[in-house]
Amino acid sequence: MSAKNLVARIGQIATRGKHKDRFLFVGVCEPRSSLEKIFYLIEIDSPWVNGEKIKNIIVNTLDESWRSADRKDRIDTFEETIKKINLGLGDLAHSGEHEWIGKLNAIIGLSAGNQLIFSQTGKISGYLFRGNKISHITEKPLETEEAHPLKTFISIINGSVALKDKAIVGNAGLYTHLSLDRLRQILSTYSYKDAIAEITKTLRRSRIKDVNLMVFDFVGEDEVTTPDDDKPDIILLDDIPDSKPLHYTKVFFKGAAKGAKATGKGIKIFGKFWMRVVQPKISGKARAVSGRVKDLSTRALKPVSEKLGTVPRVNYFTKKPGRGAGGLIGLKRFFGNLVLWSGQLLKPGNRKYLYITLIVLLLAIGFLKIQMNNRQNTSLKTQNESLASLDSARDLYAKALDDLGLKLEGGKEKLIQARDAANNAAESPAIRDEAKNLLTQIQAKLDELNNTIRISAGKEPTFSLPGENLKIYAVGADLYVFNSVGEISKFDTRKKTLISVTSIGKDNGTIKNLAFSDTLDNFFCYTDKAKVIKIDLGSGTISDEAITDQNGNWENAVGIATFSTNIYLLDANAGEIWKHSKNDNGYSKGISYLTKPTIPIKEAVDMSIDGDIYVLKGDGSVVRVKKAVEDTSFGVDKPPTPDDKISSPVKIYVSVDSNSIYILDKGANRVLEFSKTGAYKKQYVADSELPITDFAVNAKIKKFWLLAGTKVFELDI
Repeated sequence: MSAKNLVARIGQIATRGKHKDRFLFVGVCEPRSSLEKIFYLIEIDSPWVNGEKIKNIIVNTLDESWRSADRKDRIDTFEETIKKINLGLGDLAHSGEHEWIGKLNAIIGLSAGNQLIFSQTGKISGYLFRGNKISHITEKPLETEEAHPLKTFISIINGSVALKDKAIVGNAGLYTHLSLDRLRQILSTYSYKDAIAEITKTLRRSRIKDVNLMVFDFVGEDEVTTPDDDKPDIILLDDIPDSKPLHYTKVFFKGAAKGAKATGKGIKIFGKFWMRVVQPKISGKARAVSGRVKDLSTRALKPVSEKLGTVPRVNYFTKKPGRGAGGLIGLKRFFGNLVLWSGQLLKPGNRKYLYITLIVLLLAIGFLKIQMNNRQNTSLKTQNESLASLDSARDLYAKALDDLGLKLEGGKEKLIQARDAANNAAESPAIRDEAKNLLTQIQAKLDELNNTIRISAGKEPTFSLPGENLKIYAVGADLYVFNSVGEISKFDTRKKTLISVTSIGKDNGTIKNLAFSDTLDNFFCYTDKAKVIKIDLGSGTISDEAITDQNGNWENAVGIATFSTNIYLLDANAGEIWKHSKNDNGYSKGISYLTKPTIPIKEAVDMSIDGDIYVLKGDGSVVRVKKAVEDTSFGVDKPPTPDDKISSPVKIYVSVDSNSIYILDKGANRVLEFSKTGAYKKQYVADSELPITDFAVNAKIKKFWLLAGTKVFELDI
């Protein structure tokens, strides 16, 4: 199909009238041929100017110029039209109406065949969507101080479009509420009419009413007529149709109100007729009949009772109804009473109660409507606050990128503020996706600045392990896995195979902490029964290590470490590290490893050893002990902002093969890496959906394993 036969199908989202802070106009017309379409979108950022006059100058000039019969080629004609519009706006400013200067955002253009010709002023943006590519087709607006009425529309942009191209042109408010990626998804999924309906639905959910836009769909001339021709080309954003329940509710109450009014009049007329005509006639006869009935019953009752005296008497009031009859009788009585009450209310003397009932019913309906409106207003307020947070986050993010690019101070702080604002915006369901997309971009930039390796919730684990409450430790390329019931397995990280090693047995208790001795090729596990269990990897045997001194026991400990053949236990309550030396039959009684004065390690949570002992305290600080003496010059740096506090430290790891210190901070769901001088190096962070439970390191093969429940993520150091 030749390009000259292309036709632009244009869908519009407009608004009905003037807004509290601006004017908005959008429109399309066909001057002479169905293959050509003139379009315009006009926004004036002030409610105090005569918006209609500005619109008429632009639109009337466009219409008159393009309908003339002696037209030259399109670009020349369009250029002459632009000059006439600028002259008209210049005359308007010369007459004293110049408040609009610098506040006019507009685009005017022509679509003809494969040509798209337009001129713009101010903050109107247009994008062309070709496949998965998005191209910005409009220009950056001039600064306000450069604006001049005779130069309102300066440049003319002329470009070519292709079959199946789509474009969108809108005021700045559109791109505040819908991302380009979301617009691309809508335009690639829906026809142009369904696209404007979907965009309208999204904007209405967020209570947005200050957006105008046009959607262009470039098709062949034979595709202009489509099955969805009954759908509108233009949708009024602020003309919100009632939902079906609300529509039927309105119809019901409107009909009920009319019916009640008519019923009231009819009852009143019937009551007057009854009292005037019927009542006088029947009252006399009713009194006569009543007298005769009373006299007759007095004579007849006694003989009848005597005649029936031998008949068995049945108490019909206490008789149990048959199965299923009770509910039916109750229902009959209810409706019978309802009819009786209704009849009583219709009587002239009781009519006031009918009116009171109707008034109470109407008040109840009014109260319910007020409550519904309050909920809607609260929801609207929350959404507006969320939108403001999203706008603020976008603005702060853009400024942060500028500051960081220019190496100015405050760029990172703006990123953190943008992250907080985007988190607030993500609380609104209407804009949650946009806020999360922005959060992803902000977090990626923060991660880059903080040297962060992030494990996202959608990332597939390298492998998974069976069991619960797992602990892992790396020996070579193997991960030893300890579960909650004392079973120990070995996982080959290269072959991805798991084999059982041994079990410490239930009698020995649950493993609280463990250490590995390279010298002995043994694991030492400290259990909740204050036992130390040795696992010999060579033989696969286990043994309960004993204290050989009389009355000697293993101390209560929160951490265990081993160096050479010695075992060290961290006693957080006593603020001590107990050293147990290896002897022929077991281990010696513990002696205090620390010299005086006392080193402040009470309430410590873990320790690790590489010749020096590193004690992790509950506040995230680390004490280094060298040859039983505290190294007071040592300390670890604060992590980088925004999470610059180790809030819940649980594990520390060092080894003679590594120059790093690793700390598991469960509060921020991360493992921090510091140098052995205490300087921050990097951090491994997982999304909240992947709570980190343990980690293992092997510096020799430069591997790091992160455990989240049963999922293991293998990373290079």
